[in-house]
Amino acid sequence: MVACLCIHGFTGSPTEVKPLADYLREHTDWDVLAPTLPGHDHLRHLKNVTYKDWIVFVDSILSQMLKEDEEVYIIGFSMGGLLAGWLARHYPQVKKLVLLSTAVNALEWPQIVGNSKQLLAEAKEVKLKNSPMFKRYQKKVTETPPASTLQFEKMVALARPAFEHIEIPTFIAQGSKDSVIPAEKSVQFLMDSIPGPKELFMLEGSEHAICHDKEADQLFAAVLTFLQKDLAVLNVK
Repeated sequence: MVACLCIHGFTGSPTEVKPLADYLREHTDWDVLAPTLPGHDHLRHLKNVTYKDWIVFVDSILSQMLKEDEEVYIIGFSMGGLLAGWLARHYPQVKKLVLLSTAVNALEWPQIVGNSKQLLAEAKEVKLKNSPMFKRYQKKVTETPPASTLQFEKMVALARPAFEHIEIPTFIAQGSKDSVIPAEKSVQFLMDSIPGPKELFMLEGSEHAICHDKEADQLFAAVLTFLQKDLAVLNVK
């Protein structure tokens, strides 16, 4: 049996990776899991959660998957990419790794909220307070406990060195118009750090949430092709 663990991002939810998870379920008979990280059922619950809780949580799930399944893959989005990289470094039994918009640098909330070009463009059509982008990030900025942002930064610091030890095939996907993380800088870091075989898939018209953007279908097909490659036993629907 093939299993795939999909990990969402900081202050996010499984919804961030759900379209991809659903696509994999639709096109294969794999066991695809997309759990909710500790503290992420509601932003206020993040207050008493540390980066170690996130690690222990995904570690326990992966450990069980490795006991039950012959082939295990990990997909990580944003901070989930950091967790995925950390797991892949410590569990060489994992066969393949998929990194989506990986947040290898600490987020700068003021810069995100103040993404002037998009905010100004939206402000021409609707009042700023009604801007979808502004609402989304304003909510995260105002409701995310400062202590939780520190935990995210600790996760970044812990995970970055892990990529230097990843030998398994890795698929790196990044939207070129990402306003949450520096796209070029992130891709360069991953390409330079990971010693194993790598595939880079740039989405030239996509933002940070690439599983929900206009090029998502292309991304999903590319991810599935990557994961199916060299798979000896595969039952496709």
